[in-house]
Amino acid sequence: MTKPRFLLAAGVLLTIGATAAIAAPSRFEQGVFTELNRFRSDPAAYAEYLRDYRPRFEGKLLVSDDDSEIDIMTREGVAAVDEAIRDLRREKPLTELEWSDPLARAAADHVAVQSRSGAVGHYTKGSGPGERMKARGGGPYVNEVITYGHHTPEGVVDQLLIDDGVPDRGHRHSLLRPTHRYAGIACGRHPVHRTMCVTLMSETRDGSPPPPPRRKAP
Repeated sequence: MTKPRFLLAAGVLLTIGATAAIAAPSRFEQGVFTELNRFRSDPAAYAEYLRDYRPRFEGKLLVSDDDSEIDIMTREGVAAVDEAIRDLRREKPLTELEWSDPLARAAADHVAVQSRSGAVGHYTKGSGPGERMKARGGGPYVNEVITYGHHTPEGVVDQLLIDDGVPDRGHRHSLLRPTHRYAGIACGRHPVHRTMCVTLMSETRDGSPPPPPRRKAP
């Protein structure tokens, strides 16, 4: 089974301004959001899409099928793909996410910094996703996933699900978390890996504490 490809203009990824203020998601960011909900609506069916990666491996090298992307030297090769396929086949559909501007702004703050510094990871100058969300007036109850080097929305989501080289498969588990209700996404250039994409997810729209569970009537 082959997924339809997203054909995007070359400048789509370069839409994050220095202020990291975004009025609306770019076409690429909206594409990642749509792909994320495509996966959550039916993880078992989405597992079949990951089969597209198997023939692209030369040993542990994932060869790009698009001239705009770079080849990626993986740590586990096709074994991580097969594991993801097995895991997703067991998953039930999840609630689709709603777009959150506050989460997207905090994600864009991170893109703005790393697009200049070339750093990778969740922390910049000691500030993590929770601190960035609080600086935006929200709360720290957020979950962040980041990809580097992918130029298509499906490539972003697939990388997170395969989670090559991450022993606990934390990114995959994050995308499968049923309590997530909102997501904000920001993507942009990266001086080392060409592109990066940050996704913040939360049970609430701005990372504030989730409401307490309802008590059953006596």
